[in-house]
Amino acid sequence: MKKVRVLVFPCGSENAAEVHQALRYSVHVEILGASSVEDHGRFRFDNYIGGVPNIADPSFDQAFHRIIIENRIDLVFATHDSVLNHLAPRAKCMGFFLVNGDPEAAAVARSKRRTYALFSGLDWAPATWASPEDVPQWPVVIKPDEGQGGQGVSLVHDLGQARAVLAQGPDNLIVEYLPGAELTVDCFSDADGALVWVGPRTRERVRAGISMRCQLWPESSPEISAIAGEINGRLRLRGPWFFQLKADSLGRWKLLEICCRIAGSMVAQRARGVNLPLMAVQDYLGRKLAALPSGAVSVVDRNIATRAALDVEFDTVFVDLDDTLVMNGHAVPIVLAFLHQCVAQGKRIKLITRHAAIVGETLAAAHIAPTLFDEIIHLRNGEPKGDYVSPRSIFIDNYFPDRLDVARKTGVPVLDVDAVEFFLR
Repeated sequence: MKKVRVLVFPCGSENAAEVHQALRYSVHVEILGASSVEDHGRFRFDNYIGGVPNIADPSFDQAFHRIIIENRIDLVFATHDSVLNHLAPRAKCMGFFLVNGDPEAAAVARSKRRTYALFSGLDWAPATWASPEDVPQWPVVIKPDEGQGGQGVSLVHDLGQARAVLAQGPDNLIVEYLPGAELTVDCFSDADGALVWVGPRTRERVRAGISMRCQLWPESSPEISAIAGEINGRLRLRGPWFFQLKADSLGRWKLLEICCRIAGSMVAQRARGVNLPLMAVQDYLGRKLAALPSGAVSVVDRNIATRAALDVEFDTVFVDLDDTLVMNGHAVPIVLAFLHQCVAQGKRIKLITRHAAIVGETLAAAHIAPTLFDEIIHLRNGEPKGDYVSPRSIFIDNYFPDRLDVARKTGVPVLDVDAVEFFLR
């Protein structure tokens, strides 16, 4: 079966991480990442392309087209609104399918002025004013026409303050102040324009515009489904997209923005069984789609994952057994995951231990196959482990004296158990 070759660009953001995590185990996909700046994508994507020109660079189009051709890319996820807007009118001639890449939809979604104008007159469209002199009641919000994550948004309380803020940004617009709760609604439209999924989620803890904790609604309300249907009816959408709502002083939902891309916190939908990036691939393949949400998940909470790079080449991993690979009789999942990652990269795994019992029985009790190891070194007379660790290796052990001995004798990197997660893909 020919796999769909998927490019994520730019690939270092939170929503790029969600595309990667959503597709990395799919049998239908081979995933690549590309970025214009050195970012977290290099740590996440095994197939990584760096040094891509910025979309504002005159050389971008030619360079990006070359990436598409040389890497035989079928489908692209653009993870930034400006990138999506730039690629949308160019995707067809460059020879790739851009998820939610209708040029008009991308352009409207990128501009709040155009978005509000398109839905003007509907009861869920926010009030806007062309001039601060027209504002009937304060406070109001002044925001950039093209913006995201709350960047550049100001709450202003009088005419003088409004004039001062507007003088700083000629592309700003004046919008009614919405003091109520905020909601994100994740959606999916298929190739026929049918709205396959509408999934509201709250934004209970937000950091840098990213929802870190959300409550999943068991089902969409008729009001929110109607808003989603109206947006879907006026824009040509195909793939995952989302819109944000905020309640006014009377509790009525009003539109904040529409985005034709993956949101980082769409991971909340995947947590309950609705994998929106994978649905985009299946839709590209011409398959009929159906969502199968789990009712067992209602809250999703996120934190920051940290990754690091080992600046050495190694071909062997030496790992201790007691309280490193096995703790309290059970495998330590993060260490086991790292070892399997190394096996997939063609590296040798050697178990080195002073275990007092029979090693094979302890491994079996922890459900660890002995075939994971290229060699089991069982030290029975208290020999120092540093005498056995070879060059071009790394050493994992929870016991500091052993790490110190290995580091002094061999100079290879030594890791405690807590450090292993930094090197997981």
